[in-house]
Amino acid sequence: MKFLVLAFALLFAGVAHAAPSADLATLLKDYDETQLRLYPSQALWRGDTRYLDKYEDDLTADFLVEARKENADFRARLRAIPRAGLDEEDGLSYDIFAWQLSDDAGALAPGVAERFQMLPLDQFGGAQIYFATEMEWRGRFPFNTPEQYAQAISRMKGFAHWIDTAIARMRDGMAIGVTLPKAIVVRVIPQAQEQADKPLDDSVFMGPVKNMPDTITGEDRARIAAAYRATVADDVLPAYRRLTAFLKDEYLPKARDSVGLSAIPGGRQMYLYLVRHHTTEDTTPEQFHKIGLAEVARIKAEMERVKDRTGFKGDLAAFRAFLRNDPRFRFKSRDDMMAAYRAVKAQIATALPRAFDHLPKTPFEIRFFDDFQAPAQAAANYEPAPADGARPGIFHINGYDLPSRPTYTTEVLSLHESMPGHHLQIMLAEENTSLPAFRRFDGPNAFVEGWGLYTEQLGKTLGLYADPYQEFGFLSFDMWRACRLVVDTGMHEGAMTRTQAIAFMLDNTSLTKTDVEAEIDRYIAYPGQALAYKAGQLDLLRLRDKAEAQLGGRFDLRAFHDAVLLDGAMPLSTLDGKIDRWVAARK
Repeated sequence: MKFLVLAFALLFAGVAHAAPSADLATLLKDYDETQLRLYPSQALWRGDTRYLDKYEDDLTADFLVEARKENADFRARLRAIPRAGLDEEDGLSYDIFAWQLSDDAGALAPGVAERFQMLPLDQFGGAQIYFATEMEWRGRFPFNTPEQYAQAISRMKGFAHWIDTAIARMRDGMAIGVTLPKAIVVRVIPQAQEQADKPLDDSVFMGPVKNMPDTITGEDRARIAAAYRATVADDVLPAYRRLTAFLKDEYLPKARDSVGLSAIPGGRQMYLYLVRHHTTEDTTPEQFHKIGLAEVARIKAEMERVKDRTGFKGDLAAFRAFLRNDPRFRFKSRDDMMAAYRAVKAQIATALPRAFDHLPKTPFEIRFFDDFQAPAQAAANYEPAPADGARPGIFHINGYDLPSRPTYTTEVLSLHESMPGHHLQIMLAEENTSLPAFRRFDGPNAFVEGWGLYTEQLGKTLGLYADPYQEFGFLSFDMWRACRLVVDTGMHEGAMTRTQAIAFMLDNTSLTKTDVEAEIDRYIAYPGQALAYKAGQLDLLRLRDKAEAQLGGRFDLRAFHDAVLLDGAMPLSTLDGKIDRWVAARK
């Protein structure tokens, strides 16, 4: 009888457990579907073509009404699910999702969301450049069916509509003093103008027609080519021309001279939201500023040590000038630059098993930025592969102004952007089909960029930084991220000017003036994003040190990396709790 009572208790306990888990799974699926419907570009990035005929319509009042309603409904549904009834994995999903919904609500807050709509463009990920990049990719990996080409034509018309809506929102902003800084506008104008002035047959938007697959033949082929060409000629390129004329003639004269977000009405509230959004922490801008200054002092002492190792006679300022100006630290050609990065890729690949048990199946390739992107881009970035496997991940390097691209940062850049940095972390999550979609394909900047910066510290573990100049390159990059804490908070929360921010970076890093100016303009365009790197890196280093201290000889670096990575990206507070539980279980 006792056995039967126990069996029934376990049975009904299992039934009670299944209900909240099933409810959570349904809720997460519904949320993901809603996000893909509201933001069709997210679906396309995953290889999901259900919304191929749509372009975002996220700059309208109607959009905010719908997004706010959806957010409130999802928060209410999540509160109705008992957290205590979930296992470890579902509990992680619950906690990450709760943070995500809270973050969404912050972005949609009245007064904040409307002002974000008035600042719709930037020189890095703005639609004027991202859509052109998407079409360049579609030129190399074109559509497969007549139906997809018809949907793509509809999407191009949606993009032209988005541009006109963006112009209307920027006019709204001009009326109340909410404008982009001139420093950003002058970088966006040539990007838009390049597409506007390009002859139709040379346009990147014609790539999908030029490379139409041979499986589309006859009348279908001729009809698609004519309709596609007409849409590019009559909708897309005129939209770029309207945007270019508006920015040059109407917007630039009214754009602000200040660079800090707090300089515009409601800007401080926007900045405080962005700091929390990018770092997932409640640390204040003032606290981040102090952390940055402390990190600058710490890294400077390390730089002195490595400088002495090279045998250089002189102070750090002279050493940086030497690195910037000596021809031995310059690539002779773009081919030399590509060869150097490919050599580092091969070296890292052989060493990865020292620190990692799990590696992604998806490959990555190294490519130069397209010419229309390169002048405003950073030294490098990573573009994830879509989930459908249509193309590999891409580690972009910047060959623009080649003399400004140093040879001694190939190792640190490769670690951060490709393996074991962004490619490894992002693709491991994407390939893990057991995770809910919102954890496979998304994640807080503090985790993603924090991991990228953390992996730069693994250079010696992986046999890199044997050359003291490469080690100094690593320290220069670490200093670069420490300086970000100072200049981002200094510009957006304080009174630091663009000129002062550039001078601070030049005084404390070995970056060239070209790189520094592009970086400072990036921080102006993306307030708070620059804080994510150090926030995440310092947390990961603290967690590793804590785990190693508690586990002693039982600490395994590969197992620690699995514990960090295999559940996908998450807020730092959630990661902290997860690693604490992992350490307790190992003990």
